[in-house]
Amino acid sequence: MVTADRIIVLKYVKYSDSSIIVQALSQKHGRVSLMVSGLGKNRTKLGAFHPLALLDAVYSYREDRQVQRLSEYKPNPLLANCTTDLRKSTQLMFLAEVVGKSVMPETPDSLVFAFVEQSIMMLEEMEKGLAEFHIAFLVKLSQFLGFHPGQESVDMPFFDLTLGHGVEIRPHHKHYIGNDLFKKMYRYFGLKYSELDVCPLSKTDRDFLLDVVVMWYANNIVSMADINSHEILHQVFN
Repeated sequence: MVTADRIIVLKYVKYSDSSIIVQALSQKHGRVSLMVSGLGKNRTKLGAFHPLALLDAVYSYREDRQVQRLSEYKPNPLLANCTTDLRKSTQLMFLAEVVGKSVMPETPDSLVFAFVEQSIMMLEEMEKGLAEFHIAFLVKLSQFLGFHPGQESVDMPFFDLTLGHGVEIRPHHKHYIGNDLFKKMYRYFGLKYSELDVCPLSKTDRDFLLDVVVMWYANNIVSMADINSHEILHQVFN
C-alpha cells in the first residue's frame, strides 16, 4: 500500500554505492526502515537524511516486510539553522540517538511524534537558552515514555534515579541526586523552550545535570546504557 506520511529521520546506514536504509519515526506507522535508492554519491541528497530531519514522504508499506521502499521525500521545513550551527547539529545527533533507543518499534504514537516534531522546529528558531535545550527535551520526553516523576518527589530530600521518585533516606547506591538539583531538573516540565534563558544553569550544574538525566534514562531504558554522544555536548557548549 502506497502511504503518504510524515517522518522524522533517526539515522541511516549505507546499503550499496547508491542506496541507504533510513531508520525513521513515522506519524502513521511508528518506527520504520526505509530503503532509499538512486542516491549515488550526491551529498545534497544524503544531506536530506541528517539526524531528526523532518520529511514529507511517500513509501510503499507492508506489515510483513521489514524494510519499506521510499519513493518520494521532501524536507519540510528545511532545517537550515540546525544543520549549519555546530551546537544545534550536535544536539540533533544526540537527541536522534536518544529517540531511536527510547521509542518502541512499529508502535505509532501521535503524541510522541508531535512532541519531537514541534521540539525540532523550536530548536531551528531558537537563539537564547540553547545550551539547555537538550536537557529540557529529555525531561519533557519522559512524560510520554511513562517514567516522569510525580509532583510529590519535589518535597523529598533525595531523588532515586533507579526508582524514579523521591525518597526520604539517602540511597546506599550512587544513582541519586539531592533535592536542590532535582528541583532544577523538575522545572523543565513547566518551562517552555522560549523560557530557558530566564534562569540559566551554571556550566557546572548544566554538565552534571545532563549526565544525571542520561543516567536516569539508562535506569529506565536498557538500550540507553551504552549511549555516550552526550559527552560531545559537554565540549561543544564549553
